[in-house]
Amino acid sequence: MPRDRKSDAHMKVLHVGPGEVRDHVDGDKTNNAKSNLRPMARGAHTAMHNRTRGLGKLRKALAMVKNKERLY
Repeated sequence: MPRDRKSDAHMKVLHVGPGEVRDHVDGDKTNNAKSNLRPMARGAHTAMHNRTRGLGKLRKALAMVKNKERLY
């Protein structure tokens, strides 16, 4: 699937190194102002979004089922 080059505008505003991503501070992916972008390590960025989306709890529950532990 080809990339949507319109969504790549933030790449020209803030350059990041290997293993880093650009995080939109206010969560609005269309706001590509330099003041709204910050570099983050890819792992930290993923962990942050997992926490805000509740995926950490889901993964923990799935691991508990797999390990035959009591959920609650």
